[in-house]
Amino acid sequence: MPSVQQRETEKMGTVYEVENDSGVKLVTSPEGARLLDWIVPIDGGRDVVVGYDTIAGHQKARYYGATIGPVAGRIAGTRFTIDGKEYQTEDNDNGNTLHGGFKGLDTDTWKAETFETETAAGVIYRTERKDGDSGFPGNVSYTVTYTLENDDSFTITYDATTDQPTLYNPTNHGYFNLTGDTRNPIDDHMVQINAEYVAETNPDVTTTGKKQPVADTKFDFRVARKMGTTLLDDPFLLDHTQDWDLKVTSPDEKVSITVTTDRPAVVIYTTRDGEEGAPMKTGPFANHGGMAIETQGVPGTEKYPQFGEILLRPEKPFHSVTRYRVFY
Repeated sequence: MPSVQQRETEKMGTVYEVENDSGVKLVTSPEGARLLDWIVPIDGGRDVVVGYDTIAGHQKARYYGATIGPVAGRIAGTRFTIDGKEYQTEDNDNGNTLHGGFKGLDTDTWKAETFETETAAGVIYRTERKDGDSGFPGNVSYTVTYTLENDDSFTITYDATTDQPTLYNPTNHGYFNLTGDTRNPIDDHMVQINAEYVAETNPDVTTTGKKQPVADTKFDFRVARKMGTTLLDDPFLLDHTQDWDLKVTSPDEKVSITVTTDRPAVVIYTTRDGEEGAPMKTGPFANHGGMAIETQGVPGTEKYPQFGEILLRPEKPFHSVTRYRVFY
């Protein structure tokens, strides 16, 4: 039977460790409802999640493993309109609002509640925001649930309610390196993404409202291939035509993960020169040492309705599930 334990640690503070019957472990933190570890029971325990060696490091860098919101990605020009009324959010990214602003959901200390069943265990995290916080309308209640199951998958379930229309487009900003050692670059990871298109982006990484075919571009991962030295910070528009949306395999082929989501997009971000040398759990961070896998609504949807909708309304609570599964 899967189990969950609350632990007090010197470097990470309060953490919640969930373990299934196979010995797969999932460790999360109330600080940002953050994914810290996903430990596969091989090689003495291979942790495939990239992260800092202290919670202070996470809080300074902010996004590693954190729940991102109210709006993941960039709100172009720090402005959006709902039902004819314009709202202005914070400029924390060269004229745009990135990941909710200066105090996104990643900066909250979330309340935690644990649960156990015969086949799963996990943690329910909750936080609230008041009308006008960081420029977003509505008194909003957010819930993020991590559930580890006995089939070696875990899910992140996002729920939210509001008392007035607002925007909500969450993601988890987990970074992965399937070697278990962030001193190794991800260049030799095999990656497959079931996406025929990406959302076109401007130089400031806001979206243009257009979609671009991946064929004959660096974005073409329709057939599994090595990541190589490709630098990405791009929204892939998922086809949802297979049992999973994305698959990554370690260079030694001992570990593969699949990601399946009900969201229309996944942003893939690969780390780069500016992050090299950061003090990670397994030592100094390699250049190109991790890839973020961020399932979400298409960035810019608040401006481009052709991408769908990220409106949260009182009469329609938000609910979304992303599933991560490991094979070893």
